[in-house]
Amino acid sequence: MNRNRLQQIIQGQDWTMYGIIVSIFLVWRIGTVGGWTKECWILLLICLMGVRRDQVDVEWKRFFLFAIPLLGVFYYFYGSGNGFWWKIANWMFENNRHVLRWDDMMNSIPLNSAGWVRTIKTPGLDKAMMWIYNYGFVLSLWICILRAFWTRSIKKMLSYALSGHLLQFPLILPFYNLILLHEVWYVKHQPDLLHRTFASENELLVNVMNCFPSMHTSISFAMLLLALREKDRIFKTIMVTYCASIIFSTMYLQIHWVLDVIAGLLFAWGVVKLADLILYLGSTKLLPSKFKMFYRGSKQKLASDTITA
Repeated sequence: MNRNRLQQIIQGQDWTMYGIIVSIFLVWRIGTVGGWTKECWILLLICLMGVRRDQVDVEWKRFFLFAIPLLGVFYYFYGSGNGFWWKIANWMFENNRHVLRWDDMMNSIPLNSAGWVRTIKTPGLDKAMMWIYNYGFVLSLWICILRAFWTRSIKKMLSYALSGHLLQFPLILPFYNLILLHEVWYVKHQPDLLHRTFASENELLVNVMNCFPSMHTSISFAMLLLALREKDRIFKTIMVTYCASIIFSTMYLQIHWVLDVIAGLLFAWGVVKLADLILYLGSTKLLPSKFKMFYRGSKQKLASDTITA
């Protein structure tokens, strides 16, 4: 087979359709690895309803060329990241480098335990808050990343990923290594409202010791801040409601202290600003102009030095 014939075969393929098929497969694998329930899929589908309002003007073929490998990398780390996190948590527990021990101090501050949040409590609300809390740590991020993918925006994908786990994990570890603060229910000798089971006392202590700042709060609030930048009102309304519910669940279930939540909000705002700076510097200082021209499918000089995708 000569070179010209090979080029004809390649050019004759419907690469856009292939890209869509691979993308759907990756989305399915992400949900499978995460053990998503039907409620998770419904929430994702609702958030995708107005995706066209935020789509950028990039050819699908050019977008898939870079976005599918990027989504694949995110998927890989999603599958292996949980084990990596628990290795770090166990290492911190075993080395016990906590200089500050805040259980008594936090417990002594009036209203800080957030018991007032449970003024209205029902079995149905308990169940809903458990679902929101258990999935909120990753589902809020994945909904935003996957929606950004279908808007054909690599920049948004990176913005959500950086503002989420990619930057928050390394930046929050110094807090968890220096500050020992257990979950509210544990300090106050109350039942665990998540009904978790632990194989040993050490496993229990590892699970309940990293509280300040609340990373459930910081992840969800970062996604909330970025979602507000989108045009589609349905997506913004759903994400504001969902992310606010995640933050609420951390107090309703007596897991995080009020000051944990406040610190998580401030931490999230700082990480979002840092991610914005990284993306700005990367797109204006590091990204070659030839790449921008290829990605946008234009041989003309770009009017801006930044990639809007």
